Amino acid sequence: MKTIKKINLSILGLIALVSLPSKVNAQQRVGDPGVTFDTSKYDPRYPQMKEWEKAGASEGIPFIKDLQKVETINSGANSATINSKIAAAASSASKSNPVYILLKNGTYTINSRIVMKSNVSLVGESRTGVKCFISMTNGDAFSFYKVKNCGIYDLTIEGSWGTPKYPWNYSLNQNDELPSNDNISVKFNDSEDCWLDRVNIINSAKDPVRCPANHITLRDLKVDGAHKKAGGAQGYFFIQGAYNLITGCEVTHIRHISLQGSNVEYNVVYDNDFKQEVSFHSGDNGNNLIEFNRITLPADMPNSKADTPNAPYNNSSEPNYYAIMGPWSIQHQNSKNPNFIFRNNCKEENHNNATPWSNPNLLYKGPRQVKPADHATNFPALAASLTPSGRTLYPVVLTTSSNGSGNNCNSKEIITVIEDAYLQGTTRFNTGDLRIENGKRISYLKFVVPTIPGNITSAKLVLNVSTDSGNGLIEIFKGSSNTWTENNLSTSNKPNEGTKIGSLNTNYNIGQSYEWLLSGIHSGEIIILIVKQIGGNDVSFSSKEGSNQPKLLLDVVCSSTNKNSYEASTSNSNSVNLTMYPNPAKDDVTVSGLEVGDEISIHDLQGKTIQDLKVISTEQTLSISSLKAGMYILVVKGKKQLKLVIE
Repeated sequence: MKTIKKINLSILGLIALVSLPSKVNAQQRVGDPGVTFDTSKYDPRYPQMKEWEKAGASEGIPFIKDLQKVETINSGANSATINSKIAAAASSASKSNPVYILLKNGTYTINSRIVMKSNVSLVGESRTGVKCFISMTNGDAFSFYKVKNCGIYDLTIEGSWGTPKYPWNYSLNQNDELPSNDNISVKFNDSEDCWLDRVNIINSAKDPVRCPANHITLRDLKVDGAHKKAGGAQGYFFIQGAYNLITGCEVTHIRHISLQGSNVEYNVVYDNDFKQEVSFHSGDNGNNLIEFNRITLPADMPNSKADTPNAPYNNSSEPNYYAIMGPWSIQHQNSKNPNFIFRNNCKEENHNNATPWSNPNLLYKGPRQVKPADHATNFPALAASLTPSGRTLYPVVLTTSSNGSGNNCNSKEIITVIEDAYLQGTTRFNTGDLRIENGKRISYLKFVVPTIPGNITSAKLVLNVSTDSGNGLIEIFKGSSNTWTENNLSTSNKPNEGTKIGSLNTNYNIGQSYEWLLSGIHSGEIIILIVKQIGGNDVSFSSKEGSNQPKLLLDVVCSSTNKNSYEASTSNSNSVNLTMYPNPAKDDVTVSGLEVGDEISIHDLQGKTIQDLKVISTEQTLSISSLKAGMYILVVKGKKQLKLVIE
């Protein structure tokens, strides 16, 4: 009988990421050392691109394995103990000899300011296992003041005052829930080349993060809650400097994510999940980039109307939040230069599910004015001809470690559809079929192409005929917007028909698959395809809900130093025996055919590494209950990639 090992993926992922010097960094993340940029995607119309590449810690966030552990602190320590260890470590640390102090799992009392020192970092044994409870009521709990080359990894910083009473700012005096407490959880002041990485910041008093500094990387933070959300710059995720990088973060239940002040320029906010608006609050210098983020304003967030779950607090002076905002008071100043908004997916549940600034084919710039009559138009779209030629303003290249073969990596990517439906006249159908009929039925499909280093040399749409055969010319057009879903597609929000990128004229037989060779498919974009019959007999294809969902097949060619994270090498004879079940999965998924020592990683469809671990059994059951529903890529390094759908 086989022994099946069950592993909690989230726990092992953390162990693999933190555990200290044995970690193998197989897949780069934005902000890592050595990350490069694809110069072929430069657009000379946007010289800011070369400045945005400089954002964040200049040499990246060091891998923990490259730091020297010099001290260990056990649970129960307070600020005095932590500060004494930091001061002692700083005496021997240097840029060429950076060190760290390990905080073992447990609780720590932050009762006075933690004074960070240059070249000395704090590392938690695990992100949720190390909890630093703030009890002090003024100053900064963790202070980076005039320091360089230091940071905090893998721990939780939490206010000791419980969960805030009010989730949002309602312009009430009561939003200042702790009037005698001005504590800031983490502050970077006049520092550079510092970072926070994989840190939770929970239930802050005033600001969770304040950053009047340059070249700071804030990566993979989970920020939730602030007790002070009244006037006077309270409750901010506050960027006040230049060349800072914010990536992989989740932020919600604070007052603002704010880029504010005359020193604010060339900051990059890239690939984050915000349930909070992004504000250019007052007087920034412009030239900041907001790209490739998911920004959702929850339904209960204020919108100046008494039609939300917070109706008792609504009044005529209540804030009116939009996903991206400029100055909304005549007391504020407009940006000196425009800021750039591109490839974001914005959804305003507090404004009837509006989806502004979400057309992946358009670049937006602004704000145009202070206190606009309509915030939704304060960052207008530029003409389609001004869309960046490389389809991105931040052409970051994320590579994997070389397998030592020295050969070029030639990979085939399989991208499955994330939304599909068809319209028959004015009626939407979201069933197991996508029906196509000349003049009557048109199908719409949405794909997310991950950021793939190298060149996409071929792209094909694959559809399988389901219940109705047909014939004739079917053409594929690129859609103009992604503001629709398969559950709300209508004649009013359907994407407009853009460039024709593929066609096929043939007979379509039940059970057979057909391919359309497509042009103009780019790495790192959301693609909308409109499938339209020009002539012939109607036909139905299997949809996402059907038995054989639509796919994009991509051929990718890249050099051995530029491998893509989804490479599926067949050099190992055991790769053909790898299987994964069930799929779709909800709580657990089992991978069989493994070898002890294999490396497993899970990526989202944008190429971001979600979890990774070392294999300890030939057949392992992974707990995936902590991951959000959606589609992922499970990679067994050097052997095989498998599509994983989490329900």
